[in-house]
Amino acid sequence: MRFRFIRCSSALLLCAALSACSVIDIKDNVVGNPEAASDTYAKNKNSHGVVLLDVNWGRVWGCAKYENAQLVTFAFDRMPLKRSNAEPAEFIVTTPGRLSAKQAFESYAYQVPPGEYALSHFKIKVAQSASNVGYFVAGQNDLLKDGKPYAGSFRVGAGETVYIGNFSLDCYKQPTLWRYYTEGKSNFKSHIAQYANKYPFLDLGNVTYRLFDTQVIGRTYELK
Repeated sequence: MRFRFIRCSSALLLCAALSACSVIDIKDNVVGNPEAASDTYAKNKNSHGVVLLDVNWGRVWGCAKYENAQLVTFAFDRMPLKRSNAEPAEFIVTTPGRLSAKQAFESYAYQVPPGEYALSHFKIKVAQSASNVGYFVAGQNDLLKDGKPYAGSFRVGAGETVYIGNFSLDCYKQPTLWRYYTEGKSNFKSHIAQYANKYPFLDLGNVTYRLFDTQVIGRTYELK
């Protein structure tokens, strides 16, 4: 099956309307990175880092000027940038299924090579009606400037476990990706317990609260 994609040249794709963007056809076949697994975690525990994050994949009705909108995928590339915009990103987070997605945050853990990762792609489904459906697609040209992070980045070290935030759709003025966060030490402790319940093999005794750093799609916060 093929879908219509909407691509804009402005930063973060804050298009005035669907008609203001060019429409191209691309297969919707993005494959996300596998979640952390017990066998690979044990093997790569000292050489890789663990990234904890939450995502809300649920459809939002009445999102800005659209009938509905839904986050589909977002991705990161390690700095310095070595991949082209046409190549799959190094670290991809994608919905398990748009039709089954619930309006709630789901916890995810990924094991990745150490480094700084910049947001390099995201895709949002938007609909003006049941028959007028398209996508906002952001790539490296929108989210990086001169090969450096513009929308934001996070870093993780070898043998380190970091929490980088809660990602969801934001509908202020135009649909876009937004990084939220778990507030307060007590709430963060409870949040880590949720990760431990889903991934009992992970060593979560020393998780670093280090949010995805951005001045564009999220607010600054220090855990207190």
